[in-house]
Amino acid sequence: MIIDERLAVRAAKELVSAARVPNGDELHELVRGLKDNALTAQELVLDSFLLDPAHADDARGRLAAGSVLVLDQLGWIKANAQSLNGMVDVSALPSPPGPAARGAAAVELASVMSLLSTRVLGQFDPFAHESGRLMFVAPAVLIAEESMDVGSRDFRMWVALHEATHQVQFATAPWLREHMRGLLSRLVSMPLQAPSFSSVADLFATVARIIRGEASMLDFITDDDMRAALDEASAILSLLEGHADVVMDEVGADVIGSVATLRRRFEARRDAGQGFLSNLLGMNLKLAQYRDGAKFVRAVRRDVGQTGFSAIYSAPGNLPTSAEIQTPRLWLDRVHG
Repeated sequence: MIIDERLAVRAAKELVSAARVPNGDELHELVRGLKDNALTAQELVLDSFLLDPAHADDARGRLAAGSVLVLDQLGWIKANAQSLNGMVDVSALPSPPGPAARGAAAVELASVMSLLSTRVLGQFDPFAHESGRLMFVAPAVLIAEESMDVGSRDFRMWVALHEATHQVQFATAPWLREHMRGLLSRLVSMPLQAPSFSSVADLFATVARIIRGEASMLDFITDDDMRAALDEASAILSLLEGHADVVMDEVGADVIGSVATLRRRFEARRDAGQGFLSNLLGMNLKLAQYRDGAKFVRAVRRDVGQTGFSAIYSAPGNLPTSAEIQTPRLWLDRVHG
């Protein structure tokens, strides 16, 4: 364990700027609707992957084992503390953090996540539990709908398609969870050995500066192995996010009448609020990088179709590098010859 989960929640209570949460029937409709959308989106997305029947059934079983949660801001922050503890292999750290370090990291996490708690709409968490869990942040969904002036029914389904794509990605490639866990453990353990960081608390203080835009993680990295690990993580996240963008628009076009309007209004908003992993790693995964991932996906599928693209999820060695994200022909030549 690297985070004191209870302390993170207590600290967040003092930091979160509470957003409106509906009461009574409106709340019930919101929770039930988001959960129903998630289940529908899973099936739609899984069908779009064009898996063979046996593989699809296997993935469907993993999806059924997962859970769908609709949370308030504090619940989401607590869930991310749990995720961090599940994400990082403590045995990979030079020395396990003590109570003081776990407490300091909890306060920093609360500070960072409080800033994001009204921006992040949904998140698939593959780390806290082996089966994974799909989460929606109810106040953030309501804020987005109102600020973008979009219909709630279409918008909530559109968001569900994006997050369900991440869920299907991990269900299709069960090895991806441990692959990412190992990579993220490397990223957490490496800075602790570098001169710039003396403890887990120091690391999270730096993460908070990065999230606030006061620093870039690359400013603190002098180790070549650390830079290589960060580059690998950036490529994977660009792939996963870009693929989810493609799916939410393509699948959404068949079931959501206002997809084009949603995309136009959402792009301007999204640049200011990033997914949890992207923020955790301090990567500047702004809209341009989401587009890079989406361009890679579209280019590969134009050349080898969805079946050829699915080779990405068959083995870790088939994941694209950052150079291949930028130049899809490199990946096509390496994987498909």
